[in-house]
Amino acid sequence: MRALVISDTHFGAWTGEDILREPDTLALLEPHLEVDEVIFLGDMFDFLFAPLQAAFSAAGPLLDLLRDKLQGKRFVFLAGNHDHFLVRREGDELFELELATGESSEALRGEVRRIDFFRRFLQRRLAGVEVDIRYPTYTFAGVLCTHGHYLDFHARRSGAAPGRLLARALWSIAVGGHEHMPTTADYEATITMLTGLLFLVAQLPNGTQAQQRTFKAFQALSRAVRVGAAPVRTAEHASNFVASLVGAQTRAAGRIRSITSEAEVADYQGAMVQERQRREETGAPAGGEVANLAFARVVRASDPSGPAIDAFETVVRNLGWARDTDKIVFAHTHQPLDGVTTRDGNVRYWNTGSWIYEPALSSHEAYVGYLTNAWPGTAVLIDSDEANPRLLKIREHLNPLYRGAAGDHREGARTGS
Repeated sequence: MRALVISDTHFGAWTGEDILREPDTLALLEPHLEVDEVIFLGDMFDFLFAPLQAAFSAAGPLLDLLRDKLQGKRFVFLAGNHDHFLVRREGDELFELELATGESSEALRGEVRRIDFFRRFLQRRLAGVEVDIRYPTYTFAGVLCTHGHYLDFHARRSGAAPGRLLARALWSIAVGGHEHMPTTADYEATITMLTGLLFLVAQLPNGTQAQQRTFKAFQALSRAVRVGAAPVRTAEHASNFVASLVGAQTRAAGRIRSITSEAEVADYQGAMVQERQRREETGAPAGGEVANLAFARVVRASDPSGPAIDAFETVVRNLGWARDTDKIVFAHTHQPLDGVTTRDGNVRYWNTGSWIYEPALSSHEAYVGYLTNAWPGTAVLIDSDEANPRLLKIREHLNPLYRGAAGDHREGARTGS
């Protein structure tokens, strides 16, 4: 049995380019869909930066491809933080039915599943495919899969002072401020608060205009918040352990290496021009800056991956997710990983990466960090006949750092062509 695990397409995203709606990118993915099931680890839709209708519409080409390739097979969906609305909505429906009928939640779960709009949407759009919706985890061939957004809470607590203050405030609101071993309910409470504001803004009747005004309001706070939104910056240089995690698989493969300074400068300048053009066309902030604020994202895609893995392992330990497995696939950070281990070495981690182009353009160093750590277009293959999952770098040849076939890939880096 084989499963392809993908995540973070962010369909409808106002702050970036959700590249899996492009025909050329879909064509790159198609050969990898010869599997028994596709597991989608959340953030298929970007409800934090797009109205519901726009997000669902943008997903149409991918859903058409999945329907064609998965006839008689299986599609499993797990929500992330950007489409967490789907989880919250199901809970609201269950509560409303309890009030209306006086029956217990357990007795009503089947009824909620029957009327749930998203389940019915998937069943219609993926006719002929078995649809299953799980949350927050799903296990295939002994490998635990989850979106991974619970890690944000611990990344904040280990980060700079503003982030720690915000984490403490969120914890106090969610669970009364008492220090105890976090539960799933605790993580859910903090995630709901973090995503609720942006979701409400994105769904306002004037949509993008409201988002633009909100972004301008957030800009006044961005300098202070940005310090707390990312893991400790000194970790980038302070540990050989962290260095071994950042891009280790890419370097070991021997297919990507540093390019000449002239080419690097040209790539960076070209990316800046393309980003200016995109902002003029959409009114969106550069590189998903709103998403980097504490209200939406803690770990930036260009950050070193070590602190995020440490934060995620804290979640795994707190919730006992490694009791029955030593292999876990997660997503959320947009940083593809291929079987990395942490200091204790008991669990190996894979990360699906993302399918959204959101370059870090604050500096040339940040841009190269993004290309190295978070180039989009990756997935994880789980094969029950293989000892471990495998990271698939489906768009690697379009990375400006790639030194493979002759030709200029800089334009392809943005468009996926």
